[in-house]
Amino acid sequence: MANPSTGKDAPLPVKSRDEALTWARQITEHLTQTAGIQVNAEPADPFYSPCVGRNGESAPDDRYTLFYAVHSYVPNTQHNDVVRKVRDLLTKEGLTISDYQEAPATQANSTVTARHPDSRYVVDVSSTAGDNRMVLSVTTPCLKPPSVPDTLTP
Repeated sequence: MANPSTGKDAPLPVKSRDEALTWARQITEHLTQTAGIQVNAEPADPFYSPCVGRNGESAPDDRYTLFYAVHSYVPNTQHNDVVRKVRDLLTKEGLTISDYQEAPATQANSTVTARHPDSRYVVDVSSTAGDNRMVLSVTTPCLKPPSVPDTLTP
């Protein structure tokens, strides 16, 4: 018999949108410090979206996911070094690497993606379409605002 406190039947984590945004900012700051890079001065653009189940089901409450991304000026020749440092950090911290790619220094096409096994957030650090830039992003699992009951409707 499945344990309802783990897996797909586990209760959703409870976080306000402000708490989720602070959490995502802390993760990206941790990654930039480890990689030895800085976040660009351009504003971050957090994106909140409603949670939708695998079969299209939704809940009548305000549960949501957050996608948070920031950019950093990183010369193309350093992209591989950044993804290596981030991969090593995330592996050491227990995250599961789901995608990893290095590219020739002349091509900006490096990436590392990882998922936290307990908190279920996803981290991605990738070269962007523009030269000398990388994007660092965090996608949260489905989160429930405080004081919202945990019920689904098909």
